[in-house]
Amino acid sequence: MSILFIIILLIIALASLYLLYKLLRWVLAKKTRSVFCLMLLTFGFLVITINQLFFVKMEFIQSQVYPNLYLVKHLEKDQGLVHQAIKQKIAEHLKTEYKTGKPLAYKTENGIYFYELGGFTLGFIAEAGTGYFIDQEEDLGGFVSEELGMYTEYRLAEFYYENCQTDSALYCGNIDYFEQGEFVKTETMLNLKGYHKTKQ
Repeated sequence: MSILFIIILLIIALASLYLLYKLLRWVLAKKTRSVFCLMLLTFGFLVITINQLFFVKMEFIQSQVYPNLYLVKHLEKDQGLVHQAIKQKIAEHLKTEYKTGKPLAYKTENGIYFYELGGFTLGFIAEAGTGYFIDQEEDLGGFVSEELGMYTEYRLAEFYYENCQTDSALYCGNIDYFEQGEFVKTETMLNLKGYHKTKQ
């Protein structure tokens, strides 16, 4: 099954290269076509660049299966901004009536996890990416396994918390920050307000 899939991918790739070669020859055959194509590519590059710089915002996607897992789309390059946004998301998360949900493998329940949305899917020959965990559970066995621990290079932060010793109605904890999977620093967050169900 997987060999057939690889052969189909190879045929598609070769056909795409051939069509690209034919198109390039057609464009370069006349100067007006070349100039028009160059202008079109320049315009497209400018539109994409402006869109990325000014209109694409960093976004947190909460897993539907693991509510304490957030995948970050359009990650900012400035790590200071990323860390500030993660702290804000932690404070928001603790104030909501969230469910712990099914625990992640090898992770504590009193944790909130942040990973960059990354990786890609190519059937059995490549990783499915962190996006797999938005709506699917970890698969720890079988022919193809998928677990969050396979994607350490996309790990951004892990926040472990408990009730504060000074006030059990508040939460205290430590955030471990990572860059490209490597530990960078730890930061402490104290006296965070949590969700408390009001009596009726």
